[in-house]
Amino acid sequence: MILLGLLITMFSVYGQTDVSKLKDLDIGVDLLEAGKYTEADVYFRKVLKNMKVLPTNLSYYFGKNSFYLNKYKQSIDWLNKYIELEGTRGRFFSDAVEHLNNAEAEYRKQREAEIQKVVAELSAEREIDCGESGKVKCPVCLGQGVIIKEGTFGNQYITCPFSDDQGRLTCEEFNLLIRGKLKPKIPVN
Repeated sequence: MILLGLLITMFSVYGQTDVSKLKDLDIGVDLLEAGKYTEADVYFRKVLKNMKVLPTNLSYYFGKNSFYLNKYKQSIDWLNKYIELEGTRGRFFSDAVEHLNNAEAEYRKQREAEIQKVVAELSAEREIDCGESGKVKCPVCLGQGVIIKEGTFGNQYITCPFSDDQGRLTCEEFNLLIRGKLKPKIPVN
């Protein structure tokens, strides 16, 4: 009797055609739990495409599966949607928060790696034009020729290990410095 009531509720909530599509969701969940993330993704996308009313748990499963596919931004979006819809009382709340935190950490690492790659490409391929003089103000000593550090007994003045005595670098030295390849002219303590 309870099963019949559940089926009637499902037919009225999801519509007769959507009930058969819940089978795709179940298959996707089984594949997710078996570690077959790419295959699970196919079934979750089929549910997303074909159902008019999406079950709330789909956002959790899709977000979790996206994490394992290294689609961290997508994972963050779907897990946030699950938490937004279900709140702290959602069946998968704790697991969703854990996966969300992990996805955010991995996304930050991914973005940082992308930024580092762009910086490396730009600095490896580009030369800074220093103009007619062929000299630029040293960014280490700010063109002063010395580096001023606060010490216990007042300021310490250290000769800049990279620039000339006027706080300048040649264009070649500057380009090496920004790539981290310029060796100090004097030993650094």
